[in-house]
Amino acid sequence: MDNRGFSLVELLIVILILAVLTGIAIPAYYLLTARARETATELEMANIAKALEIYNSDKQSYPSSEEYPDILTDNDYMKSVPGLDAWESGYNYSSVDGTSYTLNSKGMDKINGNSDDITISNGVFTSYGIYSN
Repeated sequence: MDNRGFSLVELLIVILILAVLTGIAIPAYYLLTARARETATELEMANIAKALEIYNSDKQSYPSSEEYPDILTDNDYMKSVPGLDAWESGYNYSSVDGTSYTLNSKGMDKINGNSDDITISNGVFTSYGIYSN
């Protein structure tokens, strides 16, 4: 008897193996994507903070909330200031009387005030999000 092809048991074992591998790969992909977005947002925010610190060094004050971000691009502190984080939410910038500032990203849940927020105050990260990068 000439057996060509696979038995039903062999096909089911292959399908089971593929399902297990997919079950492992998909969550790992989502985790890596989330970490990459958080890291990209932190790097963008660090670049904005550097421009703000250079501006402060030149002018002895931080830009007001109304002046930000235009004053950084108009005076060549940055070529362009990113307006959206990696989750397509806007950065929140606030400055009180030019002596301090806070730059905030709402993080992946897009809700302000949760543990995934990323915040820089006066050039120093005060919260890094949920992943340790």
